[in-house]
Amino acid sequence: MHFAPVTVLAVLSAATSALGATLALDPRAQLLQQSVDHFLAAPRFAVVGASGDDAKFGTIVFKTMLEMGLDAVPVNPYAPSSAGHPCVPSLEDLPNPEQTSVSIVTQPAVTLAILHQAIALGVPAVWLQPGAEDAAVLEFIASARAKGSHTMFIHSSANYTSDDRRRDDGDNGDDVTPTCRRGARSFETPDLISTLLR
Repeated sequence: MHFAPVTVLAVLSAATSALGATLALDPRAQLLQQSVDHFLAAPRFAVVGASGDDAKFGTIVFKTMLEMGLDAVPVNPYAPSSAGHPCVPSLEDLPNPEQTSVSIVTQPAVTLAILHQAIALGVPAVWLQPGAEDAAVLEFIASARAKGSHTMFIHSSANYTSDDRRRDDGDNGDDVTPTCRRGARSFETPDLISTLLR
């Protein structure tokens, strides 16, 4: 099932509005909302970890994006296809990675390699789905931010805290990017499917 582009825009607008309305008064929520808006603004999407197994979360994320009418590509070097669409083996095989937001649904060791590729290719935004992270992944993200990476990161299973942000006064203007960290002053970040289906 595919939706008309106008319907897709309305659904995405409703998803981001619902998230914004739910958490509007919290500055941490505003940081998260900016990240979600940035992720969804990309003209293309990729799901790393989508496969031929319909029960796997990567495939569920990919199929949900397709059902929403999004231009999405499955990325998996070990699967020939997902939901009837051919998989590309890596982010390097995407036609325009610099215009593609990436959802990652992989084991943490694989996630690290994908994050290296995403930054090198200029991917605008990465959304790590639950289970794609560990301490090494979080350290890499913090290091990438400290080095001025322009890739925005959303971390679904962690919490955002109000002091977790960076300001980048580079060519793209002021960009406030929330960092993921567990803490007492924080709240849970929704996964991508929950956000799309609001």
